[in-house]
Order: sequence, then C-alpha cells, then structure tokens
Amino acid sequence: MNRLRVYCFTLIELLVVLIVLSIVLLIATPRFISSVNPQKTKNFLFGLYSTLTYLSEKTVLEKQIILFNFDIDERRYYFTASQEGNIEGEVKDRYLVPASFPPHLEVESMRIIPGDVVYDGSIAIPFTPNGMLYSFEIRIREGADQHLVLAGNAFNNRIQLLREQNDQVEKLE
Repeated sequence: MNRLRVYCFTLIELLVVLIVLSIVLLIATPRFISSVNPQKTKNFLFGLYSTLTYLSEKTVLEKQIILFNFDIDERRYYFTASQEGNIEGEVKDRYLVPASFPPHLEVESMRIIPGDVVYDGSIAIPFTPNGMLYSFEIRIREGADQHLVLAGNAFNNRIQLLREQNDQVEKLE
C-alpha cells in the first residue's frame, strides 16, 4: 500500500518558536516605541515645567526654601532643601524627584538673570517663600533648527515653555 506521508510540526516545536518570537518582541518593542514616539520631548519638558510650577507654589505655601539644582555636564536636575535637621538637604516630596535629560535633547545653555550664560557646570536656583529668587532660561536644542526654552520669571513667579524655530517664538501649551 502506498500511504501519503503528511509533514507537520509537533506541538513542542510550535511552542519553542512562539517562545523565541515573544522574547525577541519583548526586547525590541520598547526600543522601537521610544525611537518612534515624537511626543517624548514634549512629555519630558512638560513634566519639568509642571515640576517647577509645583515647586514654586509649594515653597510659597509651605514657606520653605528649596534649591532647583541643574547640572549641565551630567544632564540632570535635582532638588535640595535648606531646613534644620536636614544635613543632606534631601527633599522628601513624591513630585520633586531627580531626573536626567533624554539622550536626544542637547542642553545648550542656562542663563540666570541677572547674570551670565552658563554652558557647563551646575547652577542652583533658590525658590523661596517670596517666589523665585532669580529669573532663568534653560535653552535646549532638538534638531538642527529648533530650540526649546524653559523660562522662569522672578517678577511674576511664572514659568513658561517656549519653542523657537526659524526666528519664530511660540508658547507651548
């Protein structure tokens, strides 16, 4: 008798292939999503904007002095408090957490008003019960012709997020 032979995969072979594919997708998907997401820059900057607005209101309401420390070389920011009994200057607030800038953003400079432009090193801006002690501008480059500016105004205690592109300035909301 001439029987037809049917070729097929066993259940174990199919499971092994599914496991390998799921591991590959688990590793590749987060990297792909983070490189494709155009909102990543906006989300980071709006997060920093919200954090500084919260810091400004917190220091006025709770009558505290908290420093916003910005390290251009290490591309990060953090907060320290000057309180009795707090030798390390730790800020214990769930909204005031240290963070690093994403790798695709380049921090060009930071300007303290009155003062000069700083291109490297670190800066500390005091937020006091009377508001920000100094006005500031953090210039961030995204791409060749687009600059984002996070500006704090000590006179009205407001923080703004601006986009400069081709000599046009627009406020981001």
